[in-house]
Amino acid sequence: MRHTKTLRAKLLKGAARVFTIAALLWAQGLSAQSIWEGGDVENGQGLFNANCASCHLVTDGVLAAPGLAGIADRWGSSDELLVQWIQNPQGAAATGDAYIKSLVERYVGTYGWMSAQAVSADDVRDIMAYVQNPPDVAVTASTDSGCINIDEMPMEEGSDSSTLWFIILLVMFLLIAMSASGVNRQLTNTLRERDGRAQLEDSSYLTRLSGWAWNNMVFVSILGVFVLAFGVVKGYQGLMGVGVYEGYLPEQPVKFIHSVHVCENEVDCKYCHHSAYESKHAGIPSTNVCMNCHKAVKEGSRYGEVEIGKIYAAIGFDPETGTYLDGEGNNGFSAPQSSFGGE
Repeated sequence: MRHTKTLRAKLLKGAARVFTIAALLWAQGLSAQSIWEGGDVENGQGLFNANCASCHLVTDGVLAAPGLAGIADRWGSSDELLVQWIQNPQGAAATGDAYIKSLVERYVGTYGWMSAQAVSADDVRDIMAYVQNPPDVAVTASTDSGCINIDEMPMEEGSDSSTLWFIILLVMFLLIAMSASGVNRQLTNTLRERDGRAQLEDSSYLTRLSGWAWNNMVFVSILGVFVLAFGVVKGYQGLMGVGVYEGYLPEQPVKFIHSVHVCENEVDCKYCHHSAYESKHAGIPSTNVCMNCHKAVKEGSRYGEVEIGKIYAAIGFDPETGTYLDGEGNNGFSAPQSSFGGE
């Protein structure tokens, strides 16, 4: 009996060791999974559109930065450094990795530093899965994307007539109530005269109205609640409309075409209008946001270099050298200078 218990204990101990080793191997296998494998293509597409599409294409074309076609074959460093390069490019460069150094020398001078992206390693895996398996670009381009060109949308003139109708109905109700009160008074006096009783004392409409309201307290209360609720709703709508101007189309200093950026280049609206996350106003992006892309994209598809040149003049950027000017006309700066007053 004792021998049996000892044998059982050894078997249980051995099984526990096997399970522990298997769990460690499984965890190690997960951690060693390549950044290029096992990603979710659909989730990667959403992440790419939100974080990468404003500068990168999934083809080998150049938007505001090099295209990502064949990135799995071109990447010459570790998976960990790829994640760090996306999360913190300058931090990755500080590691001294030779391949990262070559990227900095090849691209940063032309395109500038890539913005740090708030994505996890799993997010990067999904993005890479999408980049390696993008949709058929030719088919996608030939079909209707359903994107609305807000620059050419006709302005709809609408008016809220609910308040007007409410006032009309309220006036009609008061007129009917006053007429009914007068008819009721006349009939009552006629009956009193027939019965030989004294007629009702003559009183003002206000006195009679207050008496009627007192005798019909339930109806008046319900009506009062309705009027109060209507007033609260209309007041709230009025306050929310303060500072909102539909159809306001001022002459802009730069002819910006939303359809080119949103429909053709698939730039997320909130990339430029980041204040829309927490405000009812979209806000106007600074020229620094424009320069994230237009430091490399120096010619537009509609107006060529004319409109983009206005941005350069406002921020003090020399497209020939890819550097910035200061207030005294000195060139060669890698970032906009606060002393530059614009043109």
